[in-house]
Amino acid sequence: MPPHTCPPMTAQTAGRDPAFVKHREPEVYGGKFVTWDRFSQSIREAVEVYIKSKKVLIQELVQYATETVSCVPIKPLLAAFLPFLCYLVVFRYYQFFRDVTGLSQLSKPNVDILPWLERKIFHCLPHQVLAQYAHPLLDFVAAVPYLIHFPLPVLFFLYLAFSPRRRHGVYAFLWCAGWVNLSAVLIQFLFPTAPPWFTDSAVFDQEDGHLISVSPNEAGFERLDAVMGWNIFHSIYSKSPVKYGAFPSLHVAWPMIILVCRPWVSEKFAAAHVIWIAWAALYSNHHYGVDAMAGILLVLLVNYMMTRVWSPFRHHVITANVSLVGEKTSSTPCKSACTRWPLPV
Repeated sequence: MPPHTCPPMTAQTAGRDPAFVKHREPEVYGGKFVTWDRFSQSIREAVEVYIKSKKVLIQELVQYATETVSCVPIKPLLAAFLPFLCYLVVFRYYQFFRDVTGLSQLSKPNVDILPWLERKIFHCLPHQVLAQYAHPLLDFVAAVPYLIHFPLPVLFFLYLAFSPRRRHGVYAFLWCAGWVNLSAVLIQFLFPTAPPWFTDSAVFDQEDGHLISVSPNEAGFERLDAVMGWNIFHSIYSKSPVKYGAFPSLHVAWPMIILVCRPWVSEKFAAAHVIWIAWAALYSNHHYGVDAMAGILLVLLVNYMMTRVWSPFRHHVITANVSLVGEKTSSTPCKSACTRWPLPV
């Protein structure tokens, strides 16, 4: 009987043998040995070469950012931002302050004064006239400036801050925007007024005056939410702490602030923005015409007080207004990081 012999080692049986798998040679592709160790080492070497090639650039960027931040006048910027900060506090805790001061019981939202003023000035209700031409396309056109409204102050601040020629206008913009917003929210705090969507849709009990039903806060933009299938405007307006702040309209006031401070692109573009959002405010039933007019007049009043009466940043207000004409011919920006941020005079 022939002696017992092991079957020959084949590629298939070798794949199941742990000892063979552990000690087998690397596979050969095109005459070159390829292993995972070699591959990972190549990746590390490539990353190191890239970092070394960009090391100088990274160091320059870090140095530039450090010098720029260290030279930003923090105290003047905080002073200019203080009125806006006060506005944010009052806006955020609007209902809390009204409850604490007792104004929630003393002054109820007024639903009659704004329609009365509207008829006296325009002899009609413009928002109802515009509502007759409601169309999905117009809903979208009206929604654009409303969505831009929320990041608008930040975008304009960056527009001023990142240009040495426009940077001196930052102080005036923050100061003007702060006082406009603070004045508006104090008016809404002391004299809350119902927007047209509330006045037109509210149903009250005839006996005790209890509110039975009312349309959603998003008003005309409810149609756009329904068309898109997303509750974008509902999620925005349902969380607003100020439910009765129709007068004055800050939606119209914000682009008006940009127009009087230092309009981007051109004055015509900024004026068109004001007209655009004023139309959108009326078309969407969020504001009356008198609300838009009051927002514009409030900005003009604050700007007049800054330029003619007093402001710690009056020099920058005048400079900003004068430099609108000669911006293209202004002097070359300074190269030193510490001279890029002007101090208020």
